[in-house]
Amino acid sequence: MKIPLVSAFLEDDVYETRLNDKFMEEVICNEDHFYHRIAKALSSKQFEPIVYYMSQEKIEKKFIHKYGHTIIRIPAKKINFLHEPIIYSPQLIKNIKKNYEICNFVSGYYVMYKVPDMFDYSVFKLYKKMPIVARWAGGNNKWLIPIRKSIKKAALQKCDKILVSSIEEINVLQEVFCIKRENISQIVNPIDLTLFKKRERNKVAEKISLDVNFRYLLYVGRLTKNKGLELLLEIFNELNFKFENIKLIIIGDGPLLEFIKNFIKNHDLEKKIILTGRLNHEKACYYYNIATVLVNTGLSAGLPNVIIESLASGTPTITTNVGASKEYIDEEKNNGIVIKPSNKDELKNAIITILENEKKFKNWDTDFLEKFSYQEFGNKLTTIYSELL
Repeated sequence: MKIPLVSAFLEDDVYETRLNDKFMEEVICNEDHFYHRIAKALSSKQFEPIVYYMSQEKIEKKFIHKYGHTIIRIPAKKINFLHEPIIYSPQLIKNIKKNYEICNFVSGYYVMYKVPDMFDYSVFKLYKKMPIVARWAGGNNKWLIPIRKSIKKAALQKCDKILVSSIEEINVLQEVFCIKRENISQIVNPIDLTLFKKRERNKVAEKISLDVNFRYLLYVGRLTKNKGLELLLEIFNELNFKFENIKLIIIGDGPLLEFIKNFIKNHDLEKKIILTGRLNHEKACYYYNIATVLVNTGLSAGLPNVIIESLASGTPTITTNVGASKEYIDEEKNNGIVIKPSNKDELKNAIITILENEKKFKNWDTDFLEKFSYQEFGNKLTTIYSELL
């Protein structure tokens, strides 16, 4: 059975570049993005997943991901409008209606948008044509103006099943958007537990050519302004005078790269901050093992994949109290520290606490990790599809 996995974002905006053929083949087809991990889990259950990427590229085209599933780049239209542009794709709707019995939105409706977004548009077009499964990715619903809230509420209520990462998100859907509890399932995106696992640090250091005598702070993700990177750099520069044997590893790329390079140069940190660029999971997993702490200071809701990747690797995590992260990270469990977003003192003190108490933040219960496996995720989605069809 074919399953469309649809991102309702204009991915050109997400990647800040047009998704031309070269970019699709060299980047998208080789990413370990959660869209593709979902596809991999479904493939293991004998489904045929097709991942859709919306782009302003005018030609619809198929590509093959390294995992073996199909990616379709589908044309979309963008109209500038007040705070946010309006995105819509009649071609996507036509394609979904023609080729599938169910539609699964894997991303695309953070509630920060002030105008009807592509998720709303798509749901209204597909409603009663087929079952709709959607992922609630959180967001600050307090930002919604009344008319925007009513549109979002109507769209969510037309979904047959909404997937969430946390209990808090279940409460928001019920209390703010009046979604019935039986229409909500708590299911988290899968990670590759064969890659993200504990390893001997000395062997890892040799493999990735890093000095085991240093302690490493690790950041993994897009280099954008909503990730708290500027604050992390400022704090690291200060801590560099307190702890001689620390370094910062930054994995990822994005629009803040030049700012980061200039910061490194201006503060003589060329030997203390390591920029790896974008890495696939086969390489990135080892950096979790060498790290003393993962720092995830982003403001996005939901459950960042890096949180679970870090826990599976045996690496303590500092994260913000936004979204589902706080349901998994707890200082009393010795697996990390939760802080307020954009709070310099709390972030700095959390880093110092872990650096000065490494032995404390080393051992925690990992039995819960099995629910993040491809098999468990595939089983849950199979059950959901079976109930709806």
